[in-house]
Amino acid sequence: MKRVRVAVAACCLDVLLLSSRGVCADRQLSAPVDSTRADTLRSSKPTKIKTPKPNVLRPLKVSGYIQVHYRYSRATGADSSVDNDNFRVQRVRVGVEGDVNQWVSYDVEIDPRSPEITGVLRDAYITLKIIPRHKIRIGQQKTQFGYENNVSSTELFAVNRAEVSDALSRGINLRDIGVGLIGNLKLGGGMRLEDAITVVNGAGLNVQDDNTPRKNVFGRVGARWKSDARDFVIRFGVSGASGDIVDLNDPANPADDLHTAFQRRGVDLELDHRRFFAGAEYVRGSEKDLTTGETDDPSGYYINLVGKTKWQIGPIIRYDAFADEFKRSTLGAYYGLPAAPFRVMLNYEVRQRINDARGDDKVYVWTQVRF
Repeated sequence: MKRVRVAVAACCLDVLLLSSRGVCADRQLSAPVDSTRADTLRSSKPTKIKTPKPNVLRPLKVSGYIQVHYRYSRATGADSSVDNDNFRVQRVRVGVEGDVNQWVSYDVEIDPRSPEITGVLRDAYITLKIIPRHKIRIGQQKTQFGYENNVSSTELFAVNRAEVSDALSRGINLRDIGVGLIGNLKLGGGMRLEDAITVVNGAGLNVQDDNTPRKNVFGRVGARWKSDARDFVIRFGVSGASGDIVDLNDPANPADDLHTAFQRRGVDLELDHRRFFAGAEYVRGSEKDLTTGETDDPSGYYINLVGKTKWQIGPIIRYDAFADEFKRSTLGAYYGLPAAPFRVMLNYEVRQRINDARGDDKVYVWTQVRF
């Protein structure tokens, strides 16, 4: 009988304990809530821990392009002679690039169609990525001056570069061996500063023995603005260069070599919109023949206008002039924007010298494939 009473008492005790817990819980639920604390709890978000992005190394990549054109010469010159019309493989480039590690990469580009063995190797440089937003290039590379020369021919809207780009905006040729620093600094609001400089031998492409007494320096400083929609870019830059050139007229006769010291100054402006592209560049130089003491102050410029449409077809018009020797108007059209893997251009060049002596007009049908 005692055992029964003890069991009943234990059951009653359990019921009382459970009831008290429920009452306490109800009181807690019905208790007034601190609204300030509740808002704080609702507004608080879990803190996101930013993890650094892994450094993805580029594997070896092979790329290149082929450019072929047909040229027809019209007998519009002052003399009776005229160039034959011809087909030409203008350029063939094959390049390899990749990363050794997160700080070191490489670029090599060759031109297998070069008529001379000294022109086969084009780019050959090592890139060090040890300065934020900058690259240090060591080896054979383009000299940094102006706009047009440092844009690949695959992305231009004319078959031939402007005369001032070929004759004044470079040393003895466009590439040389040395060290370069190329990069930019963000300013915010779509703005950034651009800076580039190259210090090279001055002897030119693939010349292993430097024949110039001093090093040549080429550089450009500029600004770039890009709209929020990324459909309008404005670039402006100023360039300068200083150095010397040895021109081997006849390699077998050192007596006729020309040793020239030079200075270059230039400005460039580019407007790239989804409906048009406009570019202009002016370059002025001063040269002194160190053998004879003669001086010269050549200058030149170009203005380029291009229309764009949603069909990747548009008109081209460019005017360029150099010193008192040359002026040319280029009219035409294109299919394919600069990044397209396949492009076609039609250029009609009206050639006329400053003294009104007409040259022969040229018609180009040009096509390109990138791979």
